[in-house]
Amino acid sequence: MTVLVTGARGRIARSLISRLTSAGTPIRVASSHPGPGEVRLDLRTGEGLAEALDGVDRVLLYTQPGGVEAFLQAAHGVRHVVQVSSSAVLYGGGSIAARHKAVEDALLSSGLPVTVLRPGAFAANSLRWAESIHARSTVEFAYPDARYAPVQEDDIAAVAQAVLDAGSHLGEALTLTGPEALSYRQQVAILAEVLDRPITVGTISRQQATERRPAFIPAEVMAELLDTDARCVDEPTLVTDTVPAITGAPARGFRRWAADHRAEFGAPQG
Repeated sequence: MTVLVTGARGRIARSLISRLTSAGTPIRVASSHPGPGEVRLDLRTGEGLAEALDGVDRVLLYTQPGGVEAFLQAAHGVRHVVQVSSSAVLYGGGSIAARHKAVEDALLSSGLPVTVLRPGAFAANSLRWAESIHARSTVEFAYPDARYAPVQEDDIAAVAQAVLDAGSHLGEALTLTGPEALSYRQQVAILAEVLDRPITVGTISRQQATERRPAFIPAEVMAELLDTDARCVDEPTLVTDTVPAITGAPARGFRRWAADHRAEFGAPQG
């Protein structure tokens, strides 16, 4: 049995590749910009699907609505598809939820054996703060008290591996979170302790946050993200036990993630 891992540059894919390789599971790695030993696959257009899926019976599939119909046509021999979706679909509305839900619906109605993973906020999202922490020892938010339960990408990969190995949870959508709800303010405080340096939290306006958004985030998507932050200030934060229920190991918290990634914030490992 061979697993096709798409989106090879992503953190979830890289973790799953490492896990499957260690377990001796045959894999094929695909990317729109393949490296050595990888095959080219553009999920947006379907280019490369025939080669990527040849002899494959299990797939980790990243969300790309434009190419999902081509994927379904080419995946007739696949025994299990695990889609990396988003918990954004639980709240409805907006382009983020819509693009993931479109692929979910296409897969779940296709007749293919499918499991949908809906991770919440990634712990690695905090790496966007690294430059500000390094340069100014501060992080600024429009909604510093927005609360999430950050999930580690390796825990998402662990769930994907377990589901693919067992061929389980077919037709289900699994929401994945970390073990505890933390505000941005609390996450920064944990980083300050782990990095052993003072880091302050500042509050800025929505307009300022939009103007300072990373170049890869369109303005309309930034507006959706800020709306979500505003909602998560007051709404109860979703925390699930899906990771331990499926993997048999506790979901790793944000402090553990921060300690494991100190070097990515410019701190020496020790």
